[in-house]
Amino acid sequence: MRRITAAASVVIALGPVLLAGASTASAASGSLTVTTLDRSGKPVYAQVAVYNTKTNDFRFIDSNKATPLPAGSYELVTSVADARDEGTTVGGHSVTVSGTTKTTFDARQGRAVKVSLSPNPGSGYDQTVSAYVCASDNGPASMGTSAPAGDLYVIPSSSKAYELSYGTTYQPRSATGGDFWVASATHTGGVPSGVSATLAQSGLTALKVSARSGPDSGQADFSFNYSSASGGSCSWGPNSLRFQRELPNSFTAHLPAGQWQVSQQGNDFVFGGFHGYAAGRTTSLTLGHAVWGPGGRLPNTWYKQLYLGSVNPFADPALPDGGTLASGSVKLTHAGRTLYSHAYGPGQEIDGHPVLPGAGWYTLYESGRRGLPSGSLSTTASLSLTFYADPGRNQQIRDYITRFWPDALNSRNQAAPGSTTTVVLGMQRNGTDDGTIQQLSDSVKSVRAWYTTDNGTTWHAAGAKLSGGRWTTAVHNPASGRVGLRSTVTDTHGDSSTTTVYNAYAVG
Repeated sequence: MRRITAAASVVIALGPVLLAGASTASAASGSLTVTTLDRSGKPVYAQVAVYNTKTNDFRFIDSNKATPLPAGSYELVTSVADARDEGTTVGGHSVTVSGTTKTTFDARQGRAVKVSLSPNPGSGYDQTVSAYVCASDNGPASMGTSAPAGDLYVIPSSSKAYELSYGTTYQPRSATGGDFWVASATHTGGVPSGVSATLAQSGLTALKVSARSGPDSGQADFSFNYSSASGGSCSWGPNSLRFQRELPNSFTAHLPAGQWQVSQQGNDFVFGGFHGYAAGRTTSLTLGHAVWGPGGRLPNTWYKQLYLGSVNPFADPALPDGGTLASGSVKLTHAGRTLYSHAYGPGQEIDGHPVLPGAGWYTLYESGRRGLPSGSLSTTASLSLTFYADPGRNQQIRDYITRFWPDALNSRNQAAPGSTTTVVLGMQRNGTDDGTIQQLSDSVKSVRAWYTTDNGTTWHAAGAKLSGGRWTTAVHNPASGRVGLRSTVTDTHGDSSTTTVYNAYAVG
């Protein structure tokens, strides 16, 4: 019988942890042997999560052999797979270690976990069920697994120190189309003697995703990660969805209402923050929308240093973090002198905290290039910030980062040949989320825009206009090729920024 382990032996550490080996043998005053038996009664190997509730010592130990441990009270959780691949059993219980201590997880005591969705999504889906046993004190003792329906069991416990989260996932068998479904629930105050639950679709939210190609291409991994509003760790396990799709692609993920984080990893990796989604609602989310360009938090002064902020040269408009393939350089100048310069490679941060010599005008220039397959979009970008800074004050600089949003592109981020594309010029000015750093008031004085159809050899001026609270510019597209975009924003205090993205979108 085939078993799918989608998230086996997952442990979530929410408190201070001490990894295996951190406690020395000399500190041990006892030993613990955890015997793990499968559903036929045969001893099988398993990892056991072990947490000392007094010292916060947390580690994994191997079953079926003695492990030196300090005396004390421990929370244990494990996931036991049958030797003949006939199922997986999850369980948890507490033990007091004093001298030579032995305890057993016997999968024959496990009771079936049966979870379904109503209405049922229908044929054409592979269904899995999941179960996670966790310590109810939000300690790190949490473990669970997923398996096909009928192959998952849980060992009951009347101890209120443990709880059970369970759920079901329906994934389409087709690799090119179909929706995804995840539903879950949590039982507190002990682990029940089996689960037979039907969960309602009415408690789900729908994320309607349009994943475009261009800035990224090929096969992409999509991840949907859940964060409990109550801070509990157990509900994380069943509420995790991961799958692959070829770009471009469209699908809907039906998920339990709550906080979700979405990420996409193809040639490059991008992710966003957690956002709340309500039950019964449908939210549209476009990933890989042109243009991937500079975005993030502006620099700030901090006790005579300039913290360069978190500007990502290749941020997806919907998933603003990531862009790990970029390499490039950053340089800070003042009064004709270079104060700081740094070259970074793929996966490295644009870092540095140069000391500012005094109040005055500074220029920060950042550039980046991504190593991507031929024909990719958003391959090169730069940001130039000219600003006044006072190192004697802890405050964010003034300036704006332009985020380019071309309208009416198709799923491959292409405009029609010879058409005119309206590009929205978003004025991004994110704060630091640090109350000790002042964000100065600012407003836009003027905006200029250009576009190129020959990779920067020639730049064509395009008028920028303000209407309905947003700045836009019109680009006259060629018959084919790529379009690059540039914008300069000047504020009412004289600070200015220039944002440039080459191969911003395609025409074809």
